[in-house]
Amino acid sequence: FLKLPADEPVALTAEPKIDGLSCSVRYEDRRLVRALTRGDGAVGEDVTPNVRTIHDIPATLPDGAPDVFEVRGEVYMEKAAFAALNARLAAEAEETGKEARQFANPRNAAAGSLRQKDAAVTRARPLRFLAHGWGEASAVPGDTQAAVVAALRDWGFPIADAFAHCADAAAALAVYRAIEAARADLPFDIDGVVYKVDRLDWQARLGSIGRAPRWAIAHKFPAERAQTTLEAIDIQVGRTGKLTPVARLTPVTVGGVVVTNATLHNRDEIARLDARVGDRVVLQRAGDVIPQIVEVLPRDDADRPAFAFPDHCPICGSEAVAEEGEVDVRCTGGLICPAQRLE
Repeated sequence: FLKLPADEPVALTAEPKIDGLSCSVRYEDRRLVRALTRGDGAVGEDVTPNVRTIHDIPATLPDGAPDVFEVRGEVYMEKAAFAALNARLAAEAEETGKEARQFANPRNAAAGSLRQKDAAVTRARPLRFLAHGWGEASAVPGDTQAAVVAALRDWGFPIADAFAHCADAAAALAVYRAIEAARADLPFDIDGVVYKVDRLDWQARLGSIGRAPRWAIAHKFPAERAQTTLEAIDIQVGRTGKLTPVARLTPVTVGGVVVTNATLHNRDEIARLDARVGDRVVLQRAGDVIPQIVEVLPRDDADRPAFAFPDHCPICGSEAVAEEGEVDVRCTGGLICPAQRLE
């Protein structure tokens, strides 16, 4: 696209893709005037009072900074701070006798804290900020991505320690492998590495397709996996009568979330995995979101019985069948079935 000679390297920057909440902070005359979440990509939520409570975000920029400058980055919560927040919320609930509210993961905790209507609540939450780019600017303090990021650091914004300038794609992939190896030891959650073309004039020539820039790409990590025990297989009946098997698991943490259930999809998936109650299984969160069982580990007990998928609805007792050519088994009871009626 750039019509470069085949042997000319394209310098890149590489940095961790932090799993936080996108935020754009606007400065006019070097004073913070507005902060917005990304929202739907066109219109975001105004979180200015809340952002003013985050110590990582300066209230003013130094002399010499552009008159108008929008800093873009991620609001996040460190893993240790997240655990401490949940512990504090549990202790407060115990004191008041109310039900404890627990956040599922650091990203949800950061998002909930940033969107508080009362900025005093946000101030009490351990939010952090990492800058990684910029939006509207009356002037740009450099002609490369690395130079502008260095200027952001000089202005007081935290930048990822692992941010690197890479002479070519091979160097960028080496950074990816190093960050992946250190992923578990980082103080915050990440789900990949972002590469950007370093030269800003090349970024301008490459442009964007819709909202996706041609000059930047996210290189995601493989889904995180963990081992646990399959304690039971329950059958749920949905609105259309579909019988969905759900694995009940010994609780295990995968990607920062405690998982106790996972879908087994259908009868054929149980047969493919040969999943049996009591098995040790390998679990992953598909797209780091939906828990699923991807493998059953070799058994030490060959006598463990295979799971018998029901041929009658466990709720109403009607016959459960799979239509020809379909994998889903459905209850034939229709609205006689309390589960279908409820859904």
